[in-house]
Amino acid sequence: MIRTGLLLLSYSLLFQKAKAQVTLPSFGKPIREELELKNCYFDPGADAMKLIDFQEKEVIVDFGLKVKTEHRVKIKIFNERGFKYASISIPYISKIKGTKITDLSAYIHYLDEKGNTISEKVEKNQVFRDKESDAVKKIRFTFPNVKPGCVIEYRYEKTEKNSLYLDPWFFQDMIPTKYSGFALTLPSAIQMQARLMGIDSVYRNDKWDRGEQLSFPTIIRTYGLENVAAFKPEAMMSSLADNLKRVEFAIQPSSLDMASLLMGEEKWKLYAYLLNGLPNFGKQFNHPVPGTTELIDSVKKIPGREEKINFLYQEVKKRVKWDESQTFYPGNLEEVWKEGSGSSADINLLILNLLRRSGIPCSPVLVSTRENGKVDASFFSLSQFNGLDVLLLDSSGNYVLDGTQKYQSYKTPPANILNRYVLCVDTANVNWMLISDSRPLLKTLLHVNAELLENGQIKGSATITFFDHSKVQRILDGKKTKEEEREEEKEFIRKDFIDLNIDSLEVFDKDDDLLPMRESFVFSHEPSSSGEFLFLDPFFLSNFRKNPFTDSARQTSIDFISRQYMMTSMIINLPPSYEIDFVPKNIKLRMADSSILFLRNIRIMDHSVHFMNVMEVLYPLFETDEYPGLRDFFTRMYAMLAEQIVLKKK
Repeated sequence: MIRTGLLLLSYSLLFQKAKAQVTLPSFGKPIREELELKNCYFDPGADAMKLIDFQEKEVIVDFGLKVKTEHRVKIKIFNERGFKYASISIPYISKIKGTKITDLSAYIHYLDEKGNTISEKVEKNQVFRDKESDAVKKIRFTFPNVKPGCVIEYRYEKTEKNSLYLDPWFFQDMIPTKYSGFALTLPSAIQMQARLMGIDSVYRNDKWDRGEQLSFPTIIRTYGLENVAAFKPEAMMSSLADNLKRVEFAIQPSSLDMASLLMGEEKWKLYAYLLNGLPNFGKQFNHPVPGTTELIDSVKKIPGREEKINFLYQEVKKRVKWDESQTFYPGNLEEVWKEGSGSSADINLLILNLLRRSGIPCSPVLVSTRENGKVDASFFSLSQFNGLDVLLLDSSGNYVLDGTQKYQSYKTPPANILNRYVLCVDTANVNWMLISDSRPLLKTLLHVNAELLENGQIKGSATITFFDHSKVQRILDGKKTKEEEREEEKEFIRKDFIDLNIDSLEVFDKDDDLLPMRESFVFSHEPSSSGEFLFLDPFFLSNFRKNPFTDSARQTSIDFISRQYMMTSMIINLPPSYEIDFVPKNIKLRMADSSILFLRNIRIMDHSVHFMNVMEVLYPLFETDEYPGLRDFFTRMYAMLAEQIVLKKK
């Protein structure tokens, strides 16, 4: 208890010093009080905690902007469940920003059986550099001799060239953080704005450095925060980025001083004007790409506008592989077409270029995907965006195209920006737009014909039809690893079938983006029984997950992505030897505002069971104050899902 008190006092003194200058304990040196720490006092029960998470970031004006970051992390591991935090992975995009990670160093400290302090350094041959794609790389390593009570720490330096923005500082994580700090060194020629997200205040200190003669003065801005509780993810929340406590930054070179005189939309118009003037951005909108002339000639022979759009959309997806880098700033289209690989911005700007050169008007839109978080029109920063999509607007149909969405029709808005705002940066029409769709884009229909045999087994055939985003998710589910399958899904009415033997599976229209996908199969199923009673679950083929809304309170909003619709239609013929003992009541359950509907209808006709169920989500977004009503609805609905038809053997 005394040692714990000394540790807390030392960190308190550390934070007081941070108000003038950040002074951290020596790197690579064990601290016995940390090794003897048994629990996180401000967030009890944590499996691990960050003792230190500190970044020093410097913006350098060197024939463009270069950002240099030194990152240091120190973690205390309390138990075996915390071992996963000793496996470190540092992803970075090397192609777009020319990012390099250097000077990596790591140590583990622990007490041996005799209570002696042991420190081990992670050697170079224990650090691996993986290439996940043409653009995304990853440094990974695992600390040796990890055990409960140990402390691990690592640091590295990252350099990004041609950076147009600063990444947010996240001072909250999935484990609690004792001290989180961020120091930014910025030339006075660059203006900066910052906004707090998820918290009202953090410590901040500004210090000016006049520097040497003939050099720009710099400002060193330091942020600090102590005792940050871990973030607890909740089922079907929008994204981590929307909910983690953080500081976001907007930097602006002195050449844009006039922007400070502009108000609201005029600022975004200025940004659009500047982007349209950049060689790798607006100058490529209409510029001929060598090697594409033959493709353009083929498009011009296609009579219909929508057929032209689909043809170009599909051709780009076939010819250019996505390198997994998600960005709004493209490279050189000539190189992208030649190499057959590119970022999200490369692929979508290529689609825009080919559409325009084929006589189809379209506009570039800056987007922020769900994973990246929501944008704010009042925060004048390109750092909010991580993607470039293509917008087509006219009387025959409005579409948003994203060529990285491999199995998606151009007529369906990408799920990663649905119900999110995007910024059109076409200088003729700079404006914010909400990407929405009134259709149930997560739509699944299940039709079943079956019979109950004398031995109590059910045999039959089924057809499942997947529409739009449900089709895409179904295809991607088949490509997931076991670890990915355990991750939380957004569409709560999906899961793998259980207790089924499936045979003769046929898949139709999987490769045609414009058509729904159908899966047809024959199956056998063993219902549960007890003595002379047999229990028929009407939902044995329906894809309902475990109730995601069982917590009494909630901190985050609920995001169903889009409207959802699931319908099950089933006919089961019964043999003469069975009779109906119990049938659940037909029911229609609605939310008070009719935002969600659950319908069950069961009829007994000619010794057969006719069952129909509809589950429909009409409003995809719910705020936290709506949670009590949502939770009550799902509690009642899942109670009804548990009700079974009871058959009795004559």
